[in-house]
Amino acid sequence: MDQVLSSVRNGCRLLKIFLDSPKELGVTELSKKLQLSKGAVHKLLSTLESEGFIRQNEKTKQYTLGYTLLELGTKVLTNHDIVDFSKPFLDQLVSRTNELAVLCVQDSKDAIYVAKEDSLHPVRFTVESFRRFPLYSTSAARVLLAYQPEEFQDEILQEHPLKSYTPHSYTSVEQIKEDLVTIRRRGYEISSNRRNTGVTGIAAPIFDSTGHVTASVSVIGPSDRVMPKQEEILQETLATVRAMSAQLGYRMS
Repeated sequence: MDQVLSSVRNGCRLLKIFLDSPKELGVTELSKKLQLSKGAVHKLLSTLESEGFIRQNEKTKQYTLGYTLLELGTKVLTNHDIVDFSKPFLDQLVSRTNELAVLCVQDSKDAIYVAKEDSLHPVRFTVESFRRFPLYSTSAARVLLAYQPEEFQDEILQEHPLKSYTPHSYTSVEQIKEDLVTIRRRGYEISSNRRNTGVTGIAAPIFDSTGHVTASVSVIGPSDRVMPKQEEILQETLATVRAMSAQLGYRMS
């Protein structure tokens, strides 16, 4: 950790605050969230603004993310081969299930939907792309977590209090750990109402040539449509991840 610059870390922490906050924030609020002095926060903002990572609203005098981040995000996606690789598979999965299909990856201790193809139904469930969320919070994320070492699972589940999204969300680490064991044993996850009431997700992992889980694919939709077709959608999802894994060089033993 001797190689870490505290100023750079604080700048990164500041930028991350906007992921789960209102569009604009002021110095006072940022100071409280970062537990830094207003003077230190103002210096961070000025530096980030000079490089285009932060911009100030001249009317409100509050700050929001800058366009440089959008450029960098676009560059990441352009270079992210699995996004382009997944598109025809997601397209085909949507055409066969008529529901939303998403590609989920792990980034450090979070999960992110990096690609999606929307449902063909006029009334449909959708998700916000490129938003971070806990690795225990959705079927797609739990599939990723299930194939991580137990020590990492414990770290994720015990680092912060579990977030509750609906009355059906997991309330204990033990419940999630049991679910992770089940996911790994059967190779998929089916979950209803845990992140969004009335919504069911069916997810399965993608393996690379080394046998490592690189991402997951999930089909998500209103429970009253998905549950009657649960087995059919599950088989389509499993067929999709098997085909993707095979093209990535994975060979089942």
